[in-house]
Amino acid sequence: MVKNNKKSKIMLIILLIALIIIIIALSYAAFSYSETGSENIITLGTLKLTLNEGNTISLEDTYPLTDSEGLALSGYDFTLENTGTADVNYVIYLDNVEISSPDVKLDDMYLKYSFDKNNVIGTADYLNNLGVDGSRALDQGTLKSGEENSYVLRVWPTTDVDGEFGGQVWKGKIRITGDQVR
Repeated sequence: MVKNNKKSKIMLIILLIALIIIIIALSYAAFSYSETGSENIITLGTLKLTLNEGNTISLEDTYPLTDSEGLALSGYDFTLENTGTADVNYVIYLDNVEISSPDVKLDDMYLKYSFDKNNVIGTADYLNNLGVDGSRALDQGTLKSGEENSYVLRVWPTTDVDGEFGGQVWKGKIRITGDQVR
């Protein structure tokens, strides 16, 4: 019986080793398989937005303005053009730019803005009414292929500024997101 038991153990070990070798061989085959085939390309159209910018958005060495004075500023002008073949849904945001030391950032609650679109003059409103920085949407919509929108953004300190604000600075940037219309 001892010989039978010993033979069973040896057979079991041989079967385990064979099983391990088979598993390793199959794993190698699965991970090293390759086949040459044809390339599949699906083209639904191209999405391309072109931003043509004008003046920079910066408030330095300025003074408080009334709404009529602010609306008379030349402003920051830019054009958003869809030069691709697909229609695009877009959102235009106004984000703050970090101010470097020793300058101090002028608080958004003391700023007003107007935003013109395609020669339609915008109204004066407080910048903080747009919402929190990072989600301040100025405009959104769909721009068809070959279409463009022109914009003018004006930002100015209001006459509501408390006390002295000399040395305070505000800087902003336009951010645009777009998705192809499905």
